[in-house]
Amino acid sequence: MTIKIIPIICVWAAASLTLQAQDAGKQPIAVRATVGEITDNRTTGSFNSECKIDLKFTGDAAMDASSVRRVRVTKAVDELGRDLVPKEKENSFGGSSSFGRRSGTLQGELKLRNPSRNAAVIKLIEGEVELFNPTPANGGILVIKDILKHPAEPVENPTLKKYGIELIYLTKASYEAKKKQVEEQQKSGAGGAIGDAFGDLFKGMFGGMMSSDSKNNLKLYVKDRDKRVIDVEYQDADGKPLKRGSSWTSNEMRSQDFDAPPPADTQLMIHLATPEAIQSIPFKLENVPLP
Repeated sequence: MTIKIIPIICVWAAASLTLQAQDAGKQPIAVRATVGEITDNRTTGSFNSECKIDLKFTGDAAMDASSVRRVRVTKAVDELGRDLVPKEKENSFGGSSSFGRRSGTLQGELKLRNPSRNAAVIKLIEGEVELFNPTPANGGILVIKDILKHPAEPVENPTLKKYGIELIYLTKASYEAKKKQVEEQQKSGAGGAIGDAFGDLFKGMFGGMMSSDSKNNLKLYVKDRDKRVIDVEYQDADGKPLKRGSSWTSNEMRSQDFDAPPPADTQLMIHLATPEAIQSIPFKLENVPLP
């Protein structure tokens, strides 16, 4: 079978729309969304074929939001009738720094299935955007005091428990000691709550991730089934952010380097996607030109 690939082309489309939040008892909140760069890679096969659309959000609701948590497409079709709605597991994106603000404008990336080879426009895109606006009052900002004082122990917090989030600060020494403790209790048949609390933490590749023992590094295990933890920030006791270096995330493990060893009274600020911190707004785009 011969596979023909059209080179990736980037264009700026002038399509725009007005979104309205349907909030009972309140006036609709206008949000303007603009289609930016479109990357369209069409092939006759399925490998590496996709259509990416950059979206920009402006208006009062977008101005108040810190990031876009998710965009979910309910309907997308090109002019020839091809369904462009992605598979369920791909039909969203999370509110991380990659989908926050760029040059002061709230942005996000939307991925669709490959349009028909002869299609010139996407006739219709309908869906919903979730804007994230965290405050202490709406539960979107949660501060855990003295996060370093109890390594290898699940953080006890009613809000985290409410949303089924398991959070554990780890050092190399505490990880190895807790792993040994769990293994010994499992051998004796007394694993119980301790083994259950740590789940898969001592399985697979996590051991390799704990090889570093740098004093300028902190590791955090975050088990978050519903992806509510948008971001975390380490602060001193007065709430001032610690100067950060490089970082990485792999599955449930998060690693953060700092310019200097974090102080003993370091606290952790969590941006949490509570229902009160999320505003869902339906949107509709029509006749979006394709490259």
